[in-house]
Amino acid sequence: MNGFGLIVPAVLGVLSVSALGAPVEFAITVPASSSTGDHIFLVGNVAGLGDWRADGLRVPRGKDGRFRVKIDLLVGTDLEFKVTRGTWDTVERTTDGADIDNRRHRVSGPEIIEIVVASFGTDSAQRSVEHTLTGNVRFHYAFWSGHLRNQRTIAVYLPPDYETGDGRYAVIYMHDGQNVFDAATSSFGVEWRADEHAENLIADGQIEPVIIVGIYSNDDRMAEMTPDADSTSGRGGKGPRYAKFIVEELVPFINAEYRTNSSRNGTAICGSSAGGLISLYVCAEYPQVFGKCAAVSPALMWNGHSLLNRYGKSDGLWMRNVRFWIDMGTDEQQDIDQYRNATEDARKLSGIFDRAGLRRNAGYRYDEITGGRHNEEHWSRRFGDILIFLFGPE
Repeated sequence: MNGFGLIVPAVLGVLSVSALGAPVEFAITVPASSSTGDHIFLVGNVAGLGDWRADGLRVPRGKDGRFRVKIDLLVGTDLEFKVTRGTWDTVERTTDGADIDNRRHRVSGPEIIEIVVASFGTDSAQRSVEHTLTGNVRFHYAFWSGHLRNQRTIAVYLPPDYETGDGRYAVIYMHDGQNVFDAATSSFGVEWRADEHAENLIADGQIEPVIIVGIYSNDDRMAEMTPDADSTSGRGGKGPRYAKFIVEELVPFINAEYRTNSSRNGTAICGSSAGGLISLYVCAEYPQVFGKCAAVSPALMWNGHSLLNRYGKSDGLWMRNVRFWIDMGTDEQQDIDQYRNATEDARKLSGIFDRAGLRRNAGYRYDEITGGRHNEEHWSRRFGDILIFLFGPE
């Protein structure tokens, strides 16, 4: 259910089509037995629904006992959404308690979307959520960015011999850091198991010891991870500032705080979905800093394929000294509708690398994952291979 929204942020409106779009009312009926209090939440693939944050949009209870909210959406928007009680544990389910597919709806104009919830999952407050951290993981809380004017948590995995040795280590910077090491902090309750993968591969000698830096995302995720504003909605475009935050604020801090191999060949960047898109952008803008890049299920469709088009017209010089991992699942559209042509986009990127003179399986690796979906469970399955390609023996 990891979301990549392409729509302008929602605002309250009246029932008339405006330049921004059309007001859409959600009318939600929940089971009489549900303990929902005075609010439930809509979550989905647009900013107004929180970009799949579990407490995306609070929906108040009306006088008739139903839950209602109006937001403004662009006509033609392909919505994907669900109802929760504020956490992913409490997402709506079938009458028998089974998972349901994302709800889907195309906005056609001012309208009312009727929703009937069969049941909700059990709140995590009623059961223990276990942390899944493995190895030596340190945290830097409230890390401030002057470029972005906000703060976030930074999690740092250190290899097994870090405390006993005096060597310097390659570093891989990963977006959506809350999903990287710990199921208890993951947005969707499933983590990449980056720490477990690293521990096992280092112990087996399949990769060099490596430091992994998890950069937590926040409510501004989609804006920060898009390199330009969407030409239709005006949404996004804080990617250049996010890139400066990483290069000018975070990387110097990590290099000062830890024993890093700060050479470009010792520095990698990795992310999925919008995180894959911004990884490509950061690497292109700062090739003197990053010599390795993993773009996992990258959201190349952003803003009419603007990044793909830009790289296709470039001379490709910056690409030639970068080691790339690129992949795409064949079934990603089952989770995110915008990914229905994603394999074609990824193949175009592979073709750009070919024309730039990169050698497949040497300068870059491109994989199409049969049955691959757009979520942390599937990304975790291939993260070990990503580490081996980036940090294994040449």
